[in-house]
Amino acid sequence: MPIQLLRKLPNLGRRRKRAILVAYDLAAMLVSLWASFSVRLGVLYVPTGRRVIISALIAFAVGIIALYRFRIYHIVLRYFDLRMVTRILAASAASALAWVALVYLMDAKIAFSYRTFDVPRSVAFIYCGFLFMLLFMGRYAMALLLAGAGADPDENADLTRNILIYGANPVGISLADSVRLSSRYRLAGFIDSDPAVQGQIVAGFPIYHPSKLPQLAADGEIDEVFLAMSSASRAQRLEAISQVRALDLEVKTVPAPEEIVSGRFTVSDIRPVDVSDLLRRDPVEPLGNLIQEAIEGRSILVTGAGGSIGSEICRQVLQGGPRKLVLLDHSEFALYTIHDHLTEIAELLPPERRPDVVPVVGSMLDDVLVRQLLATHAIDTLYHAAAYKHVPLLEDNELVGIQNNVFGTLTVARAAFDAKLTRFTMISTDKAVRPKSVMGATKRVAELVIQALASSAGCKTQFGIVRFGNVLDSSGSVVQRFRKQIRAGGPVTVTHRDITRFFMSIPEATQLVLQASAMARNGEVFVLDMGEPVKISELARHMINLSGMTVQDDDNPSGDVAINFVGLRPGEKLYEELFVGEETLATDHPRISMARERIIAQPELDELLAELRSAVATGDRLVTRSALREFLTSEIDAEVIEFPTHKQADGTNG
Repeated sequence: MPIQLLRKLPNLGRRRKRAILVAYDLAAMLVSLWASFSVRLGVLYVPTGRRVIISALIAFAVGIIALYRFRIYHIVLRYFDLRMVTRILAASAASALAWVALVYLMDAKIAFSYRTFDVPRSVAFIYCGFLFMLLFMGRYAMALLLAGAGADPDENADLTRNILIYGANPVGISLADSVRLSSRYRLAGFIDSDPAVQGQIVAGFPIYHPSKLPQLAADGEIDEVFLAMSSASRAQRLEAISQVRALDLEVKTVPAPEEIVSGRFTVSDIRPVDVSDLLRRDPVEPLGNLIQEAIEGRSILVTGAGGSIGSEICRQVLQGGPRKLVLLDHSEFALYTIHDHLTEIAELLPPERRPDVVPVVGSMLDDVLVRQLLATHAIDTLYHAAAYKHVPLLEDNELVGIQNNVFGTLTVARAAFDAKLTRFTMISTDKAVRPKSVMGATKRVAELVIQALASSAGCKTQFGIVRFGNVLDSSGSVVQRFRKQIRAGGPVTVTHRDITRFFMSIPEATQLVLQASAMARNGEVFVLDMGEPVKISELARHMINLSGMTVQDDDNPSGDVAINFVGLRPGEKLYEELFVGEETLATDHPRISMARERIIAQPELDELLAELRSAVATGDRLVTRSALREFLTSEIDAEVIEFPTHKQADGTNG
């Protein structure tokens, strides 16, 4: 019966719940005052003096007001914790001070042993102590009872997972608070390699050394391990993940700091270990002042706003306090999705930092629309994320790839140049460096367009180019393909045993764009320090293992998922490069490099673009590929460029 009553409490109206708390607090004050007199006088004593009673009633009212002013009645009881100690103590002290002041101002007396005395001063101190104890312990006991009543032991006993938290740090303790309120998990303790905390207890749970993990797993006391190591290096995280996976335990992680800052996750959002956790480098932390300079108070246009990169740029920009954010995308559904999401985020921002968010369905190839947007919304910063990016797809669709990636960029960049925008930042790819694919070649031509405009006489816009490596978990990425293949039971297809790629996370990619925007001046190319390139075959192995499966190979023929090597696809390279030349320059950020690369002068560029446009207009794929090749042979070292000529028998874009 008491459990049933407790379960009904959270469903009561706010006024009823507050009325119950106020009644409890008044009773606690009454009992505390009675106990104070009894302790001080050594007998059970109830004061009856009129002035003493009036002083007590006023002191009780002051106490209730203090509890309200300190927002004690605004706290959700089931989440009540030790951080409320100071507020409750302050409210108790306020009531005690009001009591003692009133008693002496009113010259209140008490009758005891047939004599009349002044009220003892010590009663106020004793009253404060008793009141604090009753107010705090009552709420704490209620929080524990509500947490226990929220789960049915008979129904959930078989579903409860025993967990350890790897990391006895503030993040781990915060996670423990969340776990304690969940009926899905039972916390068994912490794991931490720090000798200073071995054998200690934190948040009521023991701290074990990592060497104890095999014994705990063998005893069947652990089902999962939650990693709370967001401040640890990638090497330390990888070591912990490997140790846990070797014991055939499921491992999940708390989001990294950059994910929490971006607003995509909170510290209590436990998720499976992601492939980004396996990058053998630490995440690149942004410089907040650069991002603030690029965003705050500005009217910003993002092309390709509905894509994986464009949408994340929009999320980051929204948090930075722009004056206006205009979203341009040709996909109605993608635009609706990101606009709806941004609207929800904006509602959580203070009114003074809530920008106008304007969705626009349209193509960047529409010169009239683009120029109208720049003028109507007084755009001063433009992030150009719109592009076709899938290498194999564009090998068979080169005409539309050139039209979009080259002439779409030309349309947007010239409009920005003519409107004298403050900043224009284009997103490019490492595949643009000595390209072998149509996609890479179109992005390199787009880079040349930006660089030529930046070097033109009378240019008022600060043009910049950002070269990405592979962005983990962006739409159509190798990670998404591997994940889908693993779910289907395999095989996982890798093009070559030795193929490598540079990788960066989505937050790193978007923060690079924003920081480069603040540093760009004359068409410079900015690249993130992505560490050593990752072998794709090793990435596939890690993803299979993280899925709780094993790799089927010669050493383990009974494994779950096989890895098949299918050969390089058309336009694909074994490895990627980051710069056309060798010389790079340092920037304000220690892990962002910059280069000023070779350019084609504007008059010559205009001629080459006219020839390319004419080739595309013919609809002939062979002619178009030849024109694209001729375009890029204007650069030094262009002789290394090779374009496959597969599926070209009819010379049309089929």
